[in-house]
Order: sequence, then C-alpha cells, then structure tokens
Amino acid sequence: MRLRPVGEVSEAGDERATLTIYREYRRCLEGLEDFSHAWVLWWGHESDRSVRRVRPLHGRAPTIVGVFASRSPDRPNPVLLTLCRLLDVDPGRGRVRVEGLDAREGSPVIDLKPYLPGYDEPEGDVRVPEWFKRARRPPRTRSRRR
Repeated sequence: MRLRPVGEVSEAGDERATLTIYREYRRCLEGLEDFSHAWVLWWGHESDRSVRRVRPLHGRAPTIVGVFASRSPDRPNPVLLTLCRLLDVDPGRGRVRVEGLDAREGSPVIDLKPYLPGYDEPEGDVRVPEWFKRARRPPRTRSRRR
C-alpha cells in the first residue's frame, strides 16, 4: 500500500488553517469552491502509534476504550479526518483556507472530499454509547440571583 500526501497544512491557527496543495494535484481542487464544507483527511505525523486504549473526548469521557472506538489522533495508523468550513479555494495557487481544522502545521494532507448533506449522514437510527452522551452534554449554567 502506498499513500502519498497531496499537500500539507502550511498555516494553522486557533480556528483557521491554510492547506497548500502540491502543484501536481492543484487541478483536483477545481469545483471544490462551490461547496461550503469539506472533509480534510490528514496524517497525524506527531501521533503516538503505540497507543491502543484512550479516554475519549480529550479525557472528558468517564471510560477507557480501544482507539477504534474513539476519534483520538493516537492510533496504529493515524489517518485523521476533520469536517471543515471552506473559506477560500484557489486552485491556481493550490491554497485552501478552512475553518475548524484540528491538524498542526506541517501535517500532511492526504485527501479532500466535499461534504454532501444526506449522503454523508447515515439512514435510520444512529447509536452512540452512554459515555459519549454524558461527556458531550453542554456544561450547566448557574442561575443568577437577583
């Protein structure tokens, strides 16, 4: 199996990032500008590939699970994906500006795929474990006394 990066994360800030797509793949960007969101598949080049079990959701989950039951970047093959808002796509320069990417600067980009409503959501009921529901609840706000 051969996996070749198509680009890299050239700038990464708090919420916004710039992807630089290599010259030979720039034509692959044509038409992506018509979408609002895209899946960015990237390689966790700083991930710990020896990790087998984790506490999900950045340690907020009350249980430890195998990495295949988590979205942890630490895993045997750190192929990672993030759904991002597309801010700007420039095929000529090979630049894609996105919002919401959790990759680090220098992370190899291995693919981009447009988000397709209805196509990217499963049909029927979706099941998740109780620990996920509890860990994802928004924090309770304190009522103010007047």
